[in-house]
Amino acid sequence: MASPHLLLLAGIGGLAPDEAIDSLSTLTDTVSVVYVTAWRPSDPVRASWEERGLRGEFLDAADLPAAVEAAAALHGRLPLDGVVTYSELLLRPQAEIAARLGLPGNSPEAVTVAQSKARQRLLFAESGVPSPGFEVITSERDLAAAAARVGLPGVFKPSLGAGSQNVRRVSTYAELIHAFTAARAEKTAFLQSDEAYLLEERMELEADGDSGYAAYYSVESLLVSGTAYHLAVSDRLPLEHGYAEEGVVLPSRLAPATRAAVTDVADRAIRAIGLTSGAVHTEIALTDEGPKIIEVNARAGGPLPVMFEAAAGYDYAAQIGRSALGLAPSALPDFDGVALLRFLPIPVGVWRIAAQTPVDRVLEAFPELVYVAPRFSPGQRVSRHGTLHLVSFLVKAPDVATARAVTRRVEEALDIRLVPGFDAPTGADRE
Repeated sequence: MASPHLLLLAGIGGLAPDEAIDSLSTLTDTVSVVYVTAWRPSDPVRASWEERGLRGEFLDAADLPAAVEAAAALHGRLPLDGVVTYSELLLRPQAEIAARLGLPGNSPEAVTVAQSKARQRLLFAESGVPSPGFEVITSERDLAAAAARVGLPGVFKPSLGAGSQNVRRVSTYAELIHAFTAARAEKTAFLQSDEAYLLEERMELEADGDSGYAAYYSVESLLVSGTAYHLAVSDRLPLEHGYAEEGVVLPSRLAPATRAAVTDVADRAIRAIGLTSGAVHTEIALTDEGPKIIEVNARAGGPLPVMFEAAAGYDYAAQIGRSALGLAPSALPDFDGVALLRFLPIPVGVWRIAAQTPVDRVLEAFPELVYVAPRFSPGQRVSRHGTLHLVSFLVKAPDVATARAVTRRVEEALDIRLVPGFDAPTGADRE
């Protein structure tokens, strides 16, 4: 295909737009952008796109329907060959554009299921895909019956959500009522809504014995015209702050037979939903009864493109772009190192950042660091509303032992000190 025209949908979440544009420009010199401005202005991304001298157009869209219309109008001026996004929040307009213009992509129906944990659970139950017991909750009237059928303790979660926001273990009926009330009141970055919530059977995810890992994993897959390429399995660090993610390790240390079993369940779930195109990130619990699906996401796990680059020199973002053009991957990852992404969770409560080491000093001290991304600055008030983490950072190392050792040292060097409340002058640290 000579100089195909790729459209990037951007605006919030997923791979940084400038990194996405760089990856897509390895495939073609014609990359247009539709930027949804509902969350923030497009000016910095527009400037970055213009600096690269690419052919195509940069268009603003106020919301999701406007993004679809902008893409359709662009197609009339300069026909599109593919549309790609790396954002969970932009999957629906991507699917609608692909369907409307006859481009490779997932159907809007499949994406709707992939973005609804309630619909996923119902579909998996019908299809025999192993997943936890559950009840769908749409109003307060459903709470008592859900608690009776699923049992407590259980796991409460929104049907539409990302980043484990409002996912809680509930041990009593009073905690279930509180979780439901708080989740309904929480503002969300999603422009669409889903009034359903779930109470699920609690699976022991926190730790996999004394292995030093959590008991859940993710399968990273790439779909092209219905063919699945399962690229890797990634491990998770133990959960020590509720369901706030603690870290991701790529590639997995699982034995080949276990890795194959986890991948097989992911494949069954993907096919049940009807996904056929693009990246898929499937989270799976490893239970005494075998692997069970936690959730399927119709996009790359947030940090995974950068992690693939660090651990295998593999441009996952570009391969996702190839899928959007209906092209099979040009290569599969060959891991020659380990990438460890560490998240430092916010403790429950309201805090203020009393101190943290400047990023440039930490980067200078640790050549193994790919990046450090603090979510807050000293003096700012922090809580679990909006994000569950204080900072994330990515370590590249030749092996897991080295990666974990460096990670511990980076945590100490960051020296993030919290004090209670916004105005408190002294107080406890993160512990």
